[in-house]
Amino acid sequence: MNKTEFVINSLNGGNGDIWMRLVGFYTASYLMPSLKLKIIIPPHLLGVASVFSDRLCLVEKLTEKPDVTYTSLGLKDLLPSILRGNKFVSPYQKMIFEQKKNKKIKDYVNRFFFEISNMLGVVQMPSLKHTECYQGYLDIIGIFLLNKISYSDFVKQLEVDFLLIWERLNLFNKLSDDLWVPDSLNNSCIIFPTGTSRQFMPVWWAKKNFPDAYYAFYINDVDAKKYSNAGLKLCFYKRPEDIIVYSKIAQNVISTDSFPSHLLQFSILNSIILLTESRKNKIVAPCFKGVIVESEAQCHPCLHLDRSNHPKCEAGYTECLNWKNSVYTERIVENFY
Repeated sequence: MNKTEFVINSLNGGNGDIWMRLVGFYTASYLMPSLKLKIIIPPHLLGVASVFSDRLCLVEKLTEKPDVTYTSLGLKDLLPSILRGNKFVSPYQKMIFEQKKNKKIKDYVNRFFFEISNMLGVVQMPSLKHTECYQGYLDIIGIFLLNKISYSDFVKQLEVDFLLIWERLNLFNKLSDDLWVPDSLNNSCIIFPTGTSRQFMPVWWAKKNFPDAYYAFYINDVDAKKYSNAGLKLCFYKRPEDIIVYSKIAQNVISTDSFPSHLLQFSILNSIILLTESRKNKIVAPCFKGVIVESEAQCHPCLHLDRSNHPKCEAGYTECLNWKNSVYTERIVENFY
């Protein structure tokens, strides 16, 4: 069967966003077999994303103009490129507007012009009714070519695809060069405490509740030093595949809602995912088989604001209120034991 090639620039977004997007495209490609999806992603994700290569064409460079490019920019910044004939996908614009607690006139004006751009097809966006769906679906359904895929069909196919993805991810069994498995990891818990926003696990909480666990960080993560100075045990990963290798060996696996959690949802059946900012139906795949500890904070859900540029969250806190919530901690500890 002759397929229609559709080229997508998917470089914009965090690693977790891009991973969920790939999950969405992988399932969509089965539901729409007449399409050949060619997608550019960051080079460091190509290895782990090879699990999708039977349906998706994944590249680190494009030799042609993309049909759509993912963006988080405002219209003022996009306008010069739009005038050159480029088209974009803005999956979160409506969601951010709805979640923003203190809306101003400029927010309503911005939304109006985004709606016009969506009608013209130059900045394509998902419908508001999709903003509470799994992000892997939300990210792709804004693309006009894919918006006929219903969420029920998507979830049904994702349940089937889960086993394929799980089997392939579990074939990764070698750590990056110069990394090693701690001797006691198979009898210990490994925790991925990272996060660019308030989902980051405070050192004091980690030391108080899981003092004997191993805490895994990306090799260049500056936050690792805080854990090391507190006397906690560390291990490091260089590639996404290392996250899976460590987790397969450890006795228990816990992760904040960060990039590692999105890999663990499809690779480690007994992992525990800790939520702070987002609702589970948005950032946890419907096919996930492990444990979800949901937020107990009254201000949940909230906007994702990176700690480097926003020292405080929208509610005015440096740390998520969940970390000081006894019920939240008790639920984590109960599910661990």
